[in-house]
Amino acid sequence: MHEFFNDWRNIMGMICYYFRADEDMMKKIRERGVHIIFSEKYEKNLLNIEKTWDAIQYVLRKTQFETKEDEYVRHLISGGEMVNEEDLGYGPASFFTKEQTVRLNNILNKWDKEMFRKNFHIKSMLEDRVYPLRNDEEEEEFFSYIWAGFSGIKQIFEEAAREGEYVITFIS
Repeated sequence: MHEFFNDWRNIMGMICYYFRADEDMMKKIRERGVHIIFSEKYEKNLLNIEKTWDAIQYVLRKTQFETKEDEYVRHLISGGEMVNEEDLGYGPASFFTKEQTVRLNNILNKWDKEMFRKNFHIKSMLEDRVYPLRNDEEEEEFFSYIWAGFSGIKQIFEEAAREGEYVITFIS
């Protein structure tokens, strides 16, 4: 499992996951449910971005993109098509097709830490009550926290694109 932080944010709340799945695994998940991914057997394919999802989504939503194609990255958290009807606490899981995964990976490759930082505005995030940001949050610490989550997403899309896999995402 790709883990990057283990702090107060894990106590409770809305946690976002990404999972790389090949054809066989996708079929199993659709038939048996997403819960099967929480096994040591699949931990190398699982990414827990903890509670960074809303802040990442906020940074992407507030970004001025150069091309229409780049705007596709705004769907990074919400995903694409539903996997099945299974409610995971905050709705069903969704997935990106293999083609969408490659497309997103190509877009994500453009994002480095400097570009992400340029689009990160903690004052507006506080005003807009971005989850899980608190009023007493230290800016650089919070930036590092969400950058780690975004870096993990970039890595999982890179691996999935290279292996010709789907990417599943859900909040639980």
